[in-house]
Amino acid sequence: MGGDLLMPQTTIQILRCLTLGRYTATVEDDELKIRGPRPLAGPLPATLRDKANRDELIAFLEEWAGAVWPPARVPRSGLRELQEFLNCGLGTALDVVEAAQRRRAA
Repeated sequence: MGGDLLMPQTTIQILRCLTLGRYTATVEDDELKIRGPRPLAGPLPATLRDKANRDELIAFLEEWAGAVWPPARVPRSGLRELQEFLNCGLGTALDVVEAAQRRRAA
């Protein structure tokens, strides 16, 4: 069996990985900066090296999270507004955005 066994990660999957690993991300001068307790490992670094994935993540952070991860609380980001509106956690808010993105792509 050859080839890549791991599929490229979606933006939402990347954000979940960052959250689980206690990493933060910021968009500064159109560049993605990730900080955390240890160097990134596994398939995540390769996914982020891909310009299309990185650009998609930057666009998502700018549109939904106030250009930071975890999402900004002040000024309130789109994800935080969604959380408040639905009275749910961040994971559920991500699920809703992911479902809307899938529906739009179909």
